Amino acid sequence: MRNSNDQPRVLILEDHDALRVLLFTVLRHQPLAVDTAASADEALEKTATCNYALILIDMNLPDNASPTFLRDFAERHPDATTFIIAVRDPKQDVVIDPNLADAVLNKPLEIDTLADVVRECALVVEPAPAEEAMNCPPAESDVRARMDSNSSYLTN
Repeated sequence: MRNSNDQPRVLILEDHDALRVLLFTVLRHQPLAVDTAASADEALEKTATCNYALILIDMNLPDNASPTFLRDFAERHPDATTFIIAVRDPKQDVVIDPNLADAVLNKPLEIDTLADVVRECALVVEPAPAEEAMNCPPAESDVRARMDSNSSYLTN
């Protein structure tokens, strides 16, 4: 079983439940530790205790929360090496500050390509020192993997 301490950690910020679950399901099978957030506030809480190699953010969050999250994250973590991938609907007027996002992808996403991009980008980011991640809980993907391995339907 994979250990999140050995893998780059990724945060998915997506407000649509079905898409967030889909992205989590795809990315948790990569050599990554994966967490999710349904809101910008939840994502900021997670970034306060965990160092992420990569954040995948939906730029179409309600109430202009996406650009606000990016600004707040940059202010709170000015030395972070986190790679930011902003995902946007090209039909909507979304302005993305190039100083706050490292890459921009347009919806709809090709899931296999997205998984490859996320994995490769996360792997090139230098991991945070272990002492900085001490208060970081186990990644959701690790918790899910433990649940899967302990489930009776897998042993029957």
